[in-house]
Amino acid sequence: MIETAAVLGGGAVARAFLEALPGAGVRVLASWHRRSGLQPPPLRDVDVVLLAVADAAIAEVCGRIDVGPGQLVVHLAGALGLSPLAAARRRGARTGSFHPLRPFTRDGARGFSGFAAGISASDESAAGDLAQLAVRLGMTPLLTADKSRPLYHAAAVLAAGGQVALFAEALRTFRDATGLPEPQARAALLPLALNALEKLWHEPPDRAITGPATRGDLKTVASHRKALSGELLRLYDQLTRIAERLRTHPAGAPPARGPASRSSRPHRRRPRAARPSASSRPRAPRNPRPAPRRRGRAPRRRR
Repeated sequence: MIETAAVLGGGAVARAFLEALPGAGVRVLASWHRRSGLQPPPLRDVDVVLLAVADAAIAEVCGRIDVGPGQLVVHLAGALGLSPLAAARRRGARTGSFHPLRPFTRDGARGFSGFAAGISASDESAAGDLAQLAVRLGMTPLLTADKSRPLYHAAAVLAAGGQVALFAEALRTFRDATGLPEPQARAALLPLALNALEKLWHEPPDRAITGPATRGDLKTVASHRKALSGELLRLYDQLTRIAERLRTHPAGAPPARGPASRSSRPHRRRPRAARPSASSRPRAPRNPRPAPRRRGRAPRRRR
């Protein structure tokens, strides 16, 4: 069990851990940041060293700290594997990554409860210690493969920063259409965006999504495309294709490849492929032999 820690870094992530760790039963014995101009403090007495520094500085800071066997050295970067911690590994320390799946802002909430944590580790004991730390912080531990960290982090960025970037484009377009100042336009669109995301607590994306593309309203989509241009039109087209795909595929299904992805209407092809029994009947009427049978039956009907 992790009982003591050192937090190295001076940003919002470091401050969040300095505040949250004591409440999780972890005593912080040392803290340090590079702007101090001092060398990192002695760290041999702590169970875990958290490197809450910029991604590009992790390897450099890791090379400067004095750690040894049994200790756990952890970085907090989402996109990186464990290779930046090679210096600690050579000294016998265990290594890991603990990435909180939550936004960090200067004036926002700093707690961790209710969020998930992406975890990778050099061995099972390190993975277990980090998973236990996540639970003590009120988080859900998610074990991630070292090689998949860039893809994992890209998904997290799309879910957070990508949402804000998309909203910014919607806001700019709304202001062009209405002439409203930014605060009023943001106040008008924000409930719409938050309500759409709120549905995801209860339903998967293919059931939560709304809009003309999900209804098959091609006329409205065409009017939107006529009003848009440039990069925004290309963005709209891409999102429309995704919405159509959600309408025709279960949530989480991979997109179709090749010509099917361009049409985005694979559901229309299935009925054609499901008619082999019907297609075998036309040959019977074309055969001239049944004709005498029809003549032979006619007198029986008249009787």
